[in-house]
Amino acid sequence: MKTLKLCLVFVMVALATGCATTGNPNRLDAFHNAAPKSILVVPPVNMSTDVQGTTSLLATLPFYLAEKGYYVFPVNTVKTLLEYEGYYEPAEAHAAPPEQLANLFKADSILYVTIHEWTSKYMLLTTTTEVDFEYRIVNADGAELWAARQRMTYTPDNNSTGNPLADLIVMAVTAAAERAAPNYLPLTRQANAAVFYGVNGLPPGPYSPTHEQYYKGLNAAQ
Repeated sequence: MKTLKLCLVFVMVALATGCATTGNPNRLDAFHNAAPKSILVVPPVNMSTDVQGTTSLLATLPFYLAEKGYYVFPVNTVKTLLEYEGYYEPAEAHAAPPEQLANLFKADSILYVTIHEWTSKYMLLTTTTEVDFEYRIVNADGAELWAARQRMTYTPDNNSTGNPLADLIVMAVTAAAERAAPNYLPLTRQANAAVFYGVNGLPPGPYSPTHEQYYKGLNAAQ
């Protein structure tokens, strides 16, 4: 079932507009050397005006990281403990010394995510929903291991009926519906899938069935 869900997500990625950097075989050297087993996901910093962005993005991250083979600390527990330690706002947790956060949870690495866009732009006959996320994983000592940025946009398709007036009405209704209930969560899942599984995605973690083969291949290539 999980495999089927991932396949569906990848199909949706292909149908959406995204952007990412080109592959660089050396960019993962630090990650390979650190070989983290666990990832602490701190609440994302939200630069948009939609207050739901942080919670929605945070809820979608563990699935993909776990599928890649990493232990992910329960995000709700992490949020509660961070607040207990005085980190009530995501920006405060992002500004805290990584060593302090890692030691608090005994984590090998920390994932920071910034939401740059979480918007739905309405233009009468069309509505474009956009998400733009920046990801960064650091080691327990604060050294950067991996970074990426992913943007996704979605504009509902309107199939022509052959009747110009009817088409205009359909377009207006579809745009209004997307504005009322933006397609944020599917876009968020697509962005996560693209960034973790794409050209510059994360290597398989220690709990992935492909982990041993992946690192054997690295050693053989050296």
